[in-house]
Amino acid sequence: MSNSESPLIYLDTNVYSRPFDDQTQPKIQAEANTFLDIVPQLEAGDLTLLCSDMLVFEVENILSTEKRTKVEDYELCAQHVGSSEAVLELGKQIQSNCQIRPRDALHVASAILGGARYLLSCDKTVTQMKQARRYRREYFSVMNPIRFVDKMKRRKFE
Repeated sequence: MSNSESPLIYLDTNVYSRPFDDQTQPKIQAEANTFLDIVPQLEAGDLTLLCSDMLVFEVENILSTEKRTKVEDYELCAQHVGSSEAVLELGKQIQSNCQIRPRDALHVASAILGGARYLLSCDKTVTQMKQARRYRREYFSVMNPIRFVDKMKRRKFE
């Protein structure tokens, strides 16, 4: 399913959840639609999806059984980053230096250590953090899925 040439992306839990959130807000609806634009690209192998133990943990702890089941139906991961001392240590550094929540920092750390090129999040605190790039030598970008899909459609990845 994945193509070794396709960009490796990481979606945090809120991206997966967007199609099942309250769609009365235009921003949430737009983010939900972009997730649904990404899914066929993953299925076709044009993008490769990285997941983590943090993602699995958060999905398993979605309070609504119906929502959790729907999110779990999107099992498109081609690669997985497990919990490790390295993820925890990098997560602590990111949390401290970037002033983000611990779980968000662990998502970022997992994406970086897993070799993702892009981390997509609907959380403004995460997408506006500029310091994440310094934790990885190769290219790494954190952005909202709307921006990512726009770049994907224009074939203009950073």
